[in-house]
Amino acid sequence: MRFKGKHVLVYGLGDSGRAVSKILKEKGAVVSLFDDDLKYLEYVGFERNPYDKFFDLVVLSPGIKIIGNKLLEHFDSHRIPVISELDFGYILAKGKLIAITGTNGKTTTCMLTYKILKEAGYKTFLCGNIGLPFSEIAQRTTRRSVTVCEVSNFQLESSKFFRANISAILNLTPDHLDRHGSFEEYKRVKTMIAQNIKRKDILIVNFDDENTKGMFLTKNIEFFSKKPLKKGIFCKNNQIFINKKSVLSLSSIKLKGEKNIENVLASIAICKHFHVSNQEIERVISNFSPASHRMEFVGKINGVTFIDDSKATNLASTIACVEAFKDENKILLMGGQGKEIEYDTFFSQKPNLKKLICFGSDGQKIFDSAKSFGLDCEIFEKFEDAVKFSKEISAEGDFVLLSPACASFDEFSSYAERGDRFKEIVLEESL
Repeated sequence: MRFKGKHVLVYGLGDSGRAVSKILKEKGAVVSLFDDDLKYLEYVGFERNPYDKFFDLVVLSPGIKIIGNKLLEHFDSHRIPVISELDFGYILAKGKLIAITGTNGKTTTCMLTYKILKEAGYKTFLCGNIGLPFSEIAQRTTRRSVTVCEVSNFQLESSKFFRANISAILNLTPDHLDRHGSFEEYKRVKTMIAQNIKRKDILIVNFDDENTKGMFLTKNIEFFSKKPLKKGIFCKNNQIFINKKSVLSLSSIKLKGEKNIENVLASIAICKHFHVSNQEIERVISNFSPASHRMEFVGKINGVTFIDDSKATNLASTIACVEAFKDENKILLMGGQGKEIEYDTFFSQKPNLKKLICFGSDGQKIFDSAKSFGLDCEIFEKFEDAVKFSKEISAEGDFVLLSPACASFDEFSSYAERGDRFKEIVLEESL
């Protein structure tokens, strides 16, 4: 696709939109900008009346909501083509492309895959929801490079022709229902990662997840499982196998939790298509540390261990964190901006918690649900007060887990900012 002289509107001016705008200008396009947030109004090229103009193309950023969007309906009625930032990156990219999605584990699996392929000597790029926009990285790719792209449902929702050589769907649990309206719609959007799959492409799916294993009817599918399979990547006798050949001992995995075993299985399933040796795989996995704010050890103070799992912005992630520390005395911090998720499914299982501390805009909803199942809990309006209380009541041997099950936007700009503030409060009196 040629962009020189084309009138292109970039809709959404976050990191992805700004990267697209820069590239389009370099390629000679006539670029206009628009965002529903008027804080961008003074940007050079901001189009105040996009309804009144004709565009050859619209590139949509992942943060823009699609359902009920009048401007997108206008473009559709006037037959103005709209593509996603993911599509735009795909147009530019060269070499092999790996795309990884799922409700949980995307970042860990992407980082593991990236590091294993780097260890094996491939020129590898890491991008997407994990960091730099795909379109920005796509400019640097070559025919011999491999790009590992973390793909979110927001990125997939408006994508039309994006496809990867290897795609992976790790798991699917209810999330972002405030955007998609239902779990069925959320699942539909996630499976769009395979909508353009071709004969030589591979789709890797979690056999243990009831919401993924039966969704695809394609010869291209490969499964991974924590249980023995006749064919695929699986666990047996404390070993990871590819078909009938042992690849790795589970004791080599330093990451905590059953979900991280699934992430390792998915990474191995991907990397084996690049003829990576068992030694290279084991070397990376045995030295791999989790990403920041993902079950990250903050410190041990007066015998109390503090864990930052601020990246747990959905209930499934929080459940995984609690299960990872199932044998410990746990004080759990939950709350923030909710996503119209019901918490009863978690609390009805009577999780083994010493105390639940709720906070933020969804704090009352979490508190009420937990109380109805007899859990010992407290509630605070502000995050900082909740964290300070957790320090006050914790005793030697306890584990304080920040694993909110909610977004952070009621008090913070991101889960990272929330996690950093947690660390500051935890450490401020011990320095």
